[in-house]
Amino acid sequence: MKLGLNQIQLINTLDAVSGVGAKDCVVSGDAVVFLVPENKIRQAIGKNGAMIEKIKKMLGKRVELFEYSPEPEGFFRKAFFRARIEKVEIGEKNGEKIALINADNTNKKIILQNIGRLKKIKELAKRNYGIEEVRVR
Repeated sequence: MKLGLNQIQLINTLDAVSGVGAKDCVVSGDAVVFLVPENKIRQAIGKNGAMIEKIKKMLGKRVELFEYSPEPEGFFRKAFFRARIEKVEIGEKNGEKIALINADNTNKKIILQNIGRLKKIKELAKRNYGIEEVRVR
């Protein structure tokens, strides 16, 4: 994964404001998505969201944070924290890594309700874990 100058500047902004350097940064429309190191998400958000609000004002964009995990299974569980995930399987099909996320119908709806968020999670999974496809079933 290579970061462009704009992404490096955004990561530096997050670091300067919150003291947390992001592992990755994706600009998606009117939002900036950061992948912050494990156990640093609270620090990046700040008390009552103060750090996020400050960064939003500086950048003039929405800011979303996701927490990194060394294992892709942990990343997906944290990214879909609103849903109860039964199982995350990482497999291969035609030489490409695929993530299968198993959840009951109620939790599947929670995951699939926000397609924009799902796209951002898929992009981070591809860039950081080499996962080409994410399937929710």
